[in-house]
Amino acid sequence: MKNKPALKALVFFGAGLVAGRFFDPPVAVVLFVSTVPAALAFACWYADKRPALLSISLAAALALAGLVRYELVTSYFSPDHISHFMNHDGIVAVRGIVAGYPERRLEKVNFTLSAHEIYFKERVWPTHGKILISLVELDTLFEYGDELVVRGKLRQPKDRRNPGEFDYREFLLAQGIHGSVMIYHAAQIKKLSSNNGSWFLREVVFPSKNYLEKFIRNNLPAQEAALLSGLLIGERGEIPVELRGAFAKLGVIHILAVSGMHVGFIMIIFMGVMGFLRLPPWLRVALTILALMFYAHVTNLKPPVVRASIMGGLLLFGTLLERKTNVYNTLALAALFILILNPLELFQAGFQLSFSAVFSIVYFYPKLRGLKTIADLLARIQGRAVLRYPLELALVSAAAFLGTLPFTLMYFNRLPNFALAANLVVIPLAFLGLANGLVAAVFNLIMPALAKLYLAASWFFLHTLIHFVEWASALPFAQIAMYRFSLGLGVGYFMLLVLIFNFNFAAARRWLIIFVLCLANYFVWQGAGRNSNELTVTFLDVGQGDAALIRFPNGKKMLIDGGPRGRHADAGAWVIAPYLQREGIHEIDALVLSHTDADHLGGFPFLMRNFKVREVWDNGVMKDTQLCREYLGLIDSLNITRRVLRAGAVVDDFSPVKIFVLHPTENFLKQNPANVNEASLSLKLSYGEIDFIFMGDVETAGEQAIPKFGDLLASEVLKVSHHGSRTSSSEQILNLVRPQLAAISVGELNKFEHPHDEVLARLRFLNSRVLRTDRHSAILLKSDGKTVEVVNWK
Repeated sequence: MKNKPALKALVFFGAGLVAGRFFDPPVAVVLFVSTVPAALAFACWYADKRPALLSISLAAALALAGLVRYELVTSYFSPDHISHFMNHDGIVAVRGIVAGYPERRLEKVNFTLSAHEIYFKERVWPTHGKILISLVELDTLFEYGDELVVRGKLRQPKDRRNPGEFDYREFLLAQGIHGSVMIYHAAQIKKLSSNNGSWFLREVVFPSKNYLEKFIRNNLPAQEAALLSGLLIGERGEIPVELRGAFAKLGVIHILAVSGMHVGFIMIIFMGVMGFLRLPPWLRVALTILALMFYAHVTNLKPPVVRASIMGGLLLFGTLLERKTNVYNTLALAALFILILNPLELFQAGFQLSFSAVFSIVYFYPKLRGLKTIADLLARIQGRAVLRYPLELALVSAAAFLGTLPFTLMYFNRLPNFALAANLVVIPLAFLGLANGLVAAVFNLIMPALAKLYLAASWFFLHTLIHFVEWASALPFAQIAMYRFSLGLGVGYFMLLVLIFNFNFAAARRWLIIFVLCLANYFVWQGAGRNSNELTVTFLDVGQGDAALIRFPNGKKMLIDGGPRGRHADAGAWVIAPYLQREGIHEIDALVLSHTDADHLGGFPFLMRNFKVREVWDNGVMKDTQLCREYLGLIDSLNITRRVLRAGAVVDDFSPVKIFVLHPTENFLKQNPANVNEASLSLKLSYGEIDFIFMGDVETAGEQAIPKFGDLLASEVLKVSHHGSRTSSSEQILNLVRPQLAAISVGELNKFEHPHDEVLARLRFLNSRVLRTDRHSAILLKSDGKTVEVVNWK
């Protein structure tokens, strides 16, 4: 790292940020401790002695500075901060200023509100901080600088609710957003004034962005307009989900996210136009740097654009001074600038992908270009630009692909097989579409007739890009799903890559042999420490519904209930399937349906279509609904074995675990034909000395039928019936079960006000530990047959 001071500072400051993520020390203590290395570093520098001690002290001071910076952003909020007013049961009113450009989505418009006052608990409180406002299908639009009063329920954004899920709360927190309010009616929002905020943003940046957005929307078909908005100004919310999926599947989703590539496009366009106008070099550089600053603000200062703009500006300035800049140091300087302003960016996928792509291009591109076969080929086609430029583009794409692959696997769970080849087509088409669209927007102000020609060209390139991506993404083997790639594997991948690319050095060859041997040992012994006698039960957070995955010691898997399915969400597709895939589960031995209400059956159809299901179990009681007909139709069409179970049955298929059916009996179904809740299929799982009871949505009548099993009901774990409703979990049944742990699957702030206080009181009386998915997220339990423990997965 010689002569790279910014890179050194980044490494130690970043280490402090990582430490802050995993530890939570008091800020005051860390500040006090940090004065020691800081003072020591100053003393060494002032005395011009002990350079080694100076380096160590500086490193420690930078790491502690990173730790303090992280803690200040995530843990320290003043008493009047907006984060203290979240999740109040009633309606609040917030007065504030629209702090950003409203972003259009397919069914709503989002914007941030910088809060100034809040009406909370019958009192007006001064406050500060940002919240996200979502206008759902409203025609009323607002602009940056508008002062508004917003009425609604102020909610903390959802965090990671199940292992491996995307953390939406952390994503918004990285943007300085701490809460959200949904606006469904115009009466919930009132405009007080306009023309607040930054003059530069209000009068220059956002009017320009608004002009570009309207020009694009009014002059291009919907898909092409949405794509150009994403390419040019970073507004991709209106790109159809199917089209975004096609870009992702092909491995070219980076085109839709404004990044260094788009900044490069802007630099090429501006430098080309100003070169055509014969402007002097200093003026070209100055105007291009101003254009980059303007573009960064147009794209809402997204970190990849800020990084690329800083790097581009420094490189251009270096060429003007005729001084060679160190690219690694410049890259580190851009990263430091972003992380000092917002340390949470370090943990965002966009930041990691952006910087890894550029670092990889800088490091791997020269090495790829220096490979003998490629170097010879480049020498032969030196004067033939038509052949050389595609090869150079392929090498750049390959370098970026190598560096971003681990992050692509970790965040998108896919290995795109055609990404390198696709980039040779996608990047030129995207550039030509963006360039012609930008030129058309400029000429529309002075020569509208000429603008139409460029607009037609832009449409052609964008239209061709869309059809190419849709066609290529539909090819067989366009991607391979990979859900088990970890951070540790990513570190190992980079180590292996560096050793391979430095194979010509003897030290690298020696370390490569050691690394391969260590890797072989890891794969041989990775399963040796696992407890094959372990039973795990995961109560997934599917909102107001039930879904529990059971993994048996013999390797088999069972899913009890499939969560809800509604107009906008399917728990099977959005929660359960991704979790199964992340866990490497492709086959389900038994889908168990407690009863046919939509909050239990909803996710099953998707799972039955997309996973190999060996058996389904249910109580045989079907409602006359489309969902039930779909369920039965899939059983038939997919040739899935169906078991209809009755109380008293014992299932030994999952040995050493025994499964006892507690409810319903045939006689009970005859006496209670209409109530599907009461007829819920109820099971007891016994593994050694540990028992689990799953009771579906059984209520009063069903619970009165179950006590006939007497002492057999005693269990360590109870899945509380009917989400903890008042009509369930009677004293009689709880006194027989006497659970140590009571798991309640329930939606956060649900309209039914589950679980009921009386149920919670009865469980507390028995000294049962209550775990709720609305408060604790997914509940993960594991047992060796002698004890059961709660696993802290967050």
